[in-house]
Amino acid sequence: IRDRMNSEAPHTLDGMGYMLTSVYHDQGQEMELSQDYAAIRWVQENVPGSPVIVEGVAPEYRWGARFSINTGLPAVLGWNWHQRQQRATLPDTTVWGRLSDIEAFYYTIDQKAAEQFLDRYGVAYIVVGQLEKAYYSTDGLAKFSQWDGILWKEVFHQGETTIYEVIDE
Repeated sequence: IRDRMNSEAPHTLDGMGYMLTSVYHDQGQEMELSQDYAAIRWVQENVPGSPVIVEGVAPEYRWGARFSINTGLPAVLGWNWHQRQQRATLPDTTVWGRLSDIEAFYYTIDQKAAEQFLDRYGVAYIVVGQLEKAYYSTDGLAKFSQWDGILWKEVFHQGETTIYEVIDE
């Protein structure tokens, strides 16, 4: 019980319930997990099928892959270490390359590069939340509001967390 993320978290069978009352610290930032909870619940309730999502990457044993883990949706890259374990017969550059591509996507200010990334991986939804803001540059993240309506459209927003749906041409 002392290892709980928050001793005030509800005692429930809801595996995501702790997010409603918990705060996570990473990269010198304080993240209110209730924002991710609301966004994840929105995805669970509003996104049909199994579209590909992209979310920021964090080192192992941190808050990364939170949307793919909690929704079951395929992501450009899930938990890096798990992906490397499950694909041990492939060159490790397969997984590391995806990680580099995600980082380049969140950092880029080049619209064509962003569009090529989305096309390459068939991304349908983009997550921009507190984790992405902790790990990626302000310049790279500014593109999401700037290109809203051009490459993607905002479909969810709460606090510092936004989900964009890629505009299918």
